[in-house]
Amino acid sequence: MGFFTSDTGLPLVFLLVCLIVMLFFLLRRKHSRSGTAGKTPMDYKQEAFKVIPYPIVIINSNNIFLYVNPAAEKMFNIRLRRLMGRDYKSVFSLIDSDTDLPISNFLRLAESLRWKECELKVGDKKILTVELNVILLDSCYQSEHNDSYVLSFKDITQRKALESQVEILEKRDTLTYLYNRKAFESLLKTVIHDSRKHGSSHIFFHLSIDQFNKINQTVGYTAGDALIRRVAELLQQNVDKSIDLLSRLNTDEFGLLFRERSISSAVNTMKHIRKAVNDFQFTWNGTTYPVTISGGFVLVNRASKTPAQVLSYGDLTCRIARDKGGNRILAYNKKDKDVRRAENDTKGMWNLREAFRDNRFRLFAQPIHALEPSKYKLPYSHYEILIRMYDEDGNIIPPDEFIPVAENNGMMPELDRWVVKDVMRQLKSVKPKSPLPMFAINLSGISLDDESFLDFVLKEIDAAKIDPRMLCFEITEQVAVSNIQLAEKFIETLRARGSAFSLDDFGTGVSSYGYLRSLNVDYLKIDGIFIKDILSDDVSRAMVQSIVQVGHTMGLKVIAEYVENDQIITLLRIMSVDYGQGYGINRPEPLSDLIQSHT
Repeated sequence: MGFFTSDTGLPLVFLLVCLIVMLFFLLRRKHSRSGTAGKTPMDYKQEAFKVIPYPIVIINSNNIFLYVNPAAEKMFNIRLRRLMGRDYKSVFSLIDSDTDLPISNFLRLAESLRWKECELKVGDKKILTVELNVILLDSCYQSEHNDSYVLSFKDITQRKALESQVEILEKRDTLTYLYNRKAFESLLKTVIHDSRKHGSSHIFFHLSIDQFNKINQTVGYTAGDALIRRVAELLQQNVDKSIDLLSRLNTDEFGLLFRERSISSAVNTMKHIRKAVNDFQFTWNGTTYPVTISGGFVLVNRASKTPAQVLSYGDLTCRIARDKGGNRILAYNKKDKDVRRAENDTKGMWNLREAFRDNRFRLFAQPIHALEPSKYKLPYSHYEILIRMYDEDGNIIPPDEFIPVAENNGMMPELDRWVVKDVMRQLKSVKPKSPLPMFAINLSGISLDDESFLDFVLKEIDAAKIDPRMLCFEITEQVAVSNIQLAEKFIETLRARGSAFSLDDFGTGVSSYGYLRSLNVDYLKIDGIFIKDILSDDVSRAMVQSIVQVGHTMGLKVIAEYVENDQIITLLRIMSVDYGQGYGINRPEPLSDLIQSHT
């Protein structure tokens, strides 16, 4: 803490008093020893105050200058001799920053023992922001002047200007200078309170630039920033700045609050804004890009609960508008089926985030077992890794409830990495004995499209020091053919280390057989849709037989999913299917329990 930066001011006051006392008595002692005569107490005080580096003024109870030190002379730009005997109000005035009222009761300030922020006006022009401290002089010395006051000034003008700039930056978005989200939420909270108290009604719009990410990815972030600034300018030109509130909520998202406006009036204004944006031609490096916006609006009235609720409803409706093709404005309606679906998706997303935070995932494993009778009796050694999520009460949430949520909200890469890390962690305890068990891990298309994911998997294998031959990676046919080059690189790199690959859900793609030559896999896993009806559907049997023949011709093992009973097992054996997986063989069990049989 600096010398003059105490919050209460008490250390400064006492330090000042002690300094004056020490200097006063030292000077008196010095002069008494040297035989100097004719020195008054005020003379000694003046000599003491000369060494103080900040402005000091002494006035009497009649507001008359008794003394100013050199620092004060500099601040007032006037010499001491021209001040003596004058009323201080002819030179400067003090205004309380808290009350905007003139300061005149110096006794009260002296008794408070605190620094007081105020505006110091020197003459008609110079205005400084200062902290003022007042000491009743006679509380320290015997003086010939009754009720004399020492006024100490600390110039904080530059500091206040800097604080003001910081405050502006804290409330404003640095790119558009609109309110940022934090400031907007604070203002929205005040508006909601006003609605509850006075019954006022307002309209909140959540707006988003359609296809903004494509512009960012195509021409770069500099162009994206330029587009955001231009859209912000168009919004500002079409709102009443004296009453409406405009904010940049996120990268390409804006919040607009029409205060005390009817729905029809707000919607009409929004139509003008949409037209202005549609008419705007964004050109970058000679290429023109069409720009449109989508939005969702919600009423802000007595029923509104919190800023978070209002923003959530607006964002939800805006996303629905984008999903419907964009370039449209929709109203929030909690009974709308799209709104209900989006709300469930949002709720699922937050549940998933909380599960990541609280580590509420567990790995299970289900056997993939050889169907040949002589091998069927052997212990299990081949498994598929399955993930389960638990709610806060410990109940299992099935994958078909949270996996789509993860896919829709870009959370599959995080989920895939969690699975890989936890599999490696648990496989550390598996002993390298024959037969070596194999564990199949499902991978999403998003992870496979991420070139860094391969490095991540390799590093996890090396860190866990496990045998890569224990790993099999399952990739769906659709994922594999969507980016054949990355899929081939991923497969070849890990196969070189001894890991196996399985093509999952095979048979549903239109080009299934055409891509088999390009993908160096070890297993074909027949889509369960053909297996569950295989006993009664001729087409399903024909598809399974075709896949088995092609797979065996190419030297691949064939796995059947959804093996639910002994009748299906018998038929699959007749059709020469190599492996089966399903409740007819065994249910999934916690991975940690299965690993115990391999340690």
